[in-house]
Amino acid sequence: MFFFTSDTHFISQEDLAFDFRGFDSTKKFDKFVIKTWNRQAKKGDTIFVIGDFVDCQGEGCEEWKKALSYVKKIKAQVVLIMGNNEDRVVKYFFDNSFDKFRDYCLNLGFKDVQKDMTVTFNGQEFFLTHKPINYKKGMFNLFGHMHRSGGVYKPFGLNIGCDLNHFRLYSEKDIQFMKELKAKYWDNDKNLNMKID
Repeated sequence: MFFFTSDTHFISQEDLAFDFRGFDSTKKFDKFVIKTWNRQAKKGDTIFVIGDFVDCQGEGCEEWKKALSYVKKIKAQVVLIMGNNEDRVVKYFFDNSFDKFRDYCLNLGFKDVQKDMTVTFNGQEFFLTHKPINYKKGMFNLFGHMHRSGGVYKPFGLNIGCDLNHFRLYSEKDIQFMKELKAKYWDNDKNLNMKID
């Protein structure tokens, strides 16, 4: 079974406050998220984290190391899609080498690390990319980066950020349900068309 999320920003006090996550410490938030994931996804399942598993704002950042080590606490296999924070880790700590960063993550226990990727489930293809601006035309896209600011959907796909789902993972069933709602209702409701004249 596949599960999806993005933008956990583990160990980030700034995101805890910025997103009004309702926890008084990153330790409590991180523990809650990992416990929730382990209830949802079991050994043999795969969690796709579509960017910003960690938080890194520059050269002085060190928390990303501890955050990446959380993979050892997660029962399911974890595939990491690069987000802008992972890009900064690569820039400042891995000599701008994606391959060095990927090897580091694989040695920690990640199943894979990719810049973006296509997955198939329920006979349908989905493109996974962190930033919605990088969506793939002609495909249904799953993305993050926007946290709550952009809402749940765009014409080209779904925002699967953890803040939109009470920090729970989106299952294949959840994605399918939302995809059907989008096609049947959201895309056709003139009251949801927010074009400004």
